[in-house]
Amino acid sequence: MTIKGTIENIEYRNTAGHEKKVVTLVPDHRQRAFVEFRGRRMDDLHGYKENDEIQVDVTLEGKVSKNSGIQYNNLVVQEVIQ
Repeated sequence: MTIKGTIENIEYRNTAGHEKKVVTLVPDHRQRAFVEFRGRRMDDLHGYKENDEIQVDVTLEGKVSKNSGIQYNNLVVQEVIQ
């Protein structure tokens, strides 16, 4: 799936040694998408900043928390297209 939008925010997160950057994309003025750049894909953000246009190819990664049973859907970046 491809998502194109304006970068609203880039946030670095490190949870239990798992590093990632979560980018808030605004495809249009009514919606937001939170996409994850993990591992070597974090370097793909070099040179991008807030208010830049970006297009990314993502995969859906669904998980169920082992502790709470809560279901999550993550958008994980596979490639920056631009």
